[in-house]
Amino acid sequence: MKPAELERLLELADRVETLERRLVRAETLTGELARHEELVAAAPEVGAAMERAGVALRPITRQLEREWVDQGPLVTDWQRAFELEQIAEAAGADPSLSAQEADAARRRVESARLATRRQRELIDREREAMTEAVDRSPFDVEIPAGGADARPEAARREALALAGVAQEAAGDVAEAGSAAAARAADARAELGRLGEPAALRRELEELRARLPGEVKLGEDAPASAAVKLERAGVRVR
Repeated sequence: MKPAELERLLELADRVETLERRLVRAETLTGELARHEELVAAAPEVGAAMERAGVALRPITRQLEREWVDQGPLVTDWQRAFELEQIAEAAGADPSLSAQEADAARRRVESARLATRRQRELIDREREAMTEAVDRSPFDVEIPAGGADARPEAARREALALAGVAQEAAGDVAEAGSAAAARAADARAELGRLGEPAALRRELEELRARLPGEVKLGEDAPASAAVKLERAGVRVR
């Protein structure tokens, strides 16, 4: 092979290697851009769902606080009646009257807690809305599971915890969406400089088609020539 011909092949091999690197980078950027754009598109919906839940949970929390205060005396009466029943039994007296009073006090507490059950249903509705919004998105938000404690103070703690998650998630999602938008803009700019993967693949195929499948190098050819040609897909003998 003449030196001029070898030089032409090596130049072509260099262009193939450079284009291969550009293609790999462009494909990587394309994948990253798709993920960034997915976050950008999903952020408004998820953020809005979290904000709505946070707002809806505020009156629920206040109502549960009122129910906690209102049910306090009823629970105290129930506990006192139960203790009197236990004392009567221990003293060998007839506990039936105390048992009736304890049973009546228990029913009053259970009746009052029907309202608390309604607040729990409202909490569950907000939790489900938050979960559905997250499940439809690429975001990962750990939403607390629901409880079964019938006491208003327990339901209030649950509502406060859920509202805290909603508030924090709304901020995190907005921040993540903004960061993803910035990264997407950078990826688009770099892709604009590199070229789209499809166009790069076509150009690479055209260059490879101009390379021979196999060449025989003379003894005077530099060792680096064989390495470059083989990297470009040319068999060297």
